[in-house]
Amino acid sequence: MAQAQQQTGGADALKRLKEREEILQIGYWYQGEGLGTTLTPQAVLPFLQADPCRLAATFEALVDSGDLRRLERGYDFTPDGKRKAARMFTETFTDFQQPGHGECVDGCCDGDEPCETHAHAGHVHAHHHAHG
Repeated sequence: MAQAQQQTGGADALKRLKEREEILQIGYWYQGEGLGTTLTPQAVLPFLQADPCRLAATFEALVDSGDLRRLERGYDFTPDGKRKAARMFTETFTDFQQPGHGECVDGCCDGDEPCETHAHAGHVHAHHHAHG
């Protein structure tokens, strides 16, 4: 019985840690998109499947850990918290921001067909101006 309680406690601690990390990343994205500088549990609630009371407690835990600071009507990052959030956001979303196989890195090609005018598609770059 005690072992089952330990496993439940460990799983709960892991879930709380994951929620903290998600809140930091969502907050970083939220501010980066210009949606506001003040973070609130209500602002991140649509992005997380969490109980609002538990989310408020997680925000307070982030204050206790030094990642967020309380403002009059919400929270904001501490300098260390913002760096931590930026690092986690970058690590999590870097793979999503890379062009896929065959996609044009230069951004000059549209459509679903792979760009065949660049070296990244296995061809020599063909965007040279004719001499005239």
